[in-house]
Amino acid sequence: MLSHLQVLREIWRAPGNQPRRLHAVWRAFRWFLRCHLRAGSGPVLLAVFGARLYPCHTESIIAKHVMYRSEWYDWDLMQFINGYLQQGEHFLDVGANTGLHTLLASTRTSHITCVEPEPSNVQRLRHTLEVNHLDGVTVLALAASDAAGEVCMEGNDVFARITSPAKNPQTVPAARLDEVLDPQTPVDLCKLDVEGAEWLALRGMTGLMQRGTLPVLAFEHIGHLHAFGQNEGDFLEWLRAQGYTLGVYKHEAHTLDLSEPFTGTDLIAFTQKGRRMIENRLSGMRWLKS
Repeated sequence: MLSHLQVLREIWRAPGNQPRRLHAVWRAFRWFLRCHLRAGSGPVLLAVFGARLYPCHTESIIAKHVMYRSEWYDWDLMQFINGYLQQGEHFLDVGANTGLHTLLASTRTSHITCVEPEPSNVQRLRHTLEVNHLDGVTVLALAASDAAGEVCMEGNDVFARITSPAKNPQTVPAARLDEVLDPQTPVDLCKLDVEGAEWLALRGMTGLMQRGTLPVLAFEHIGHLHAFGQNEGDFLEWLRAQGYTLGVYKHEAHTLDLSEPFTGTDLIAFTQKGRRMIENRLSGMRWLKS
C-alpha cells in the first residue's frame, strides 16, 4: 500500500504533471492496468509535446516514466533543450533510445541526427519517426566509440550498454562520430546518454571539439563510468582540458550552477562559444559559482 502511495505522490508532484494533475493520475492508472492485465496489443500512441506522438510499449521503462510523469519527465534537461535549440540548428542525440528527446528537439529544429546501437531500440526509434512523419531525421544504427569496428552489447531498453565479449557475444557496429558526421556541419547541441560509455563516445568526437563545432553537451552524471574502469573525476577533468566548463541547469530556479560537488543527474558542458549561445537564448538565467 505504501509503495502505491509513494507512486501517487510522485505522479502528483512531477513538474510536467502540474497543469493537469488529475488527468495525469488517470493516465497513470490506465497504464498500470494495461501493463498488469496485459490488455491490448501493440504500443499506445500518446500525444506529446503538443503535436507529436510517442509509441508507448508496456515493457518500456521510458514509456512508464512518460505515462506517470509526463513526456517532460527528464524535466531540467528537457527544458534546457527546449529553451536552447533554435530552428535550423543541428541536434545530435547520442543514445537516442526510442526517440523521446528527438521528438522534443523536432519541435524546435528539423536537423537531427540520432545515434542508437541496440537493434530493438533502433526499430522502435524508426517507428517513432515514421508515425510523426519525421523523414528528415538521420538514424545511425551504431555505437559511438573511440574507434571504428564492433562492440558487444548487453541489456535492452534504457539498460542497453557496451560490455565485454565475455559477458555477451552480441555485437553491433561502432564508429568514431568524427568519421561519420559531416565535418562542415556544426553540432549546436549534443545530448549524450550511453550508460557509462560517455568518455568512449566523446573521445571519438575530439575532431568536433578541436574545430569548435561542439559548443554545448548535455550528459548523464550518475556514476556509470565505473563499469568501464573509469573515474568520473578524471573524465570531468579531461572535459575541462578540452575547453569545457561544467554546470547543472535548474529550470525552476532558472540557474546554471557551476559549483562542485555537482547535484543533479545531468551536466551541461560548454565552451566559451557555448556560454555565449546559452546566454543569448536563456535570457535572465543566473550563473552560480561558489
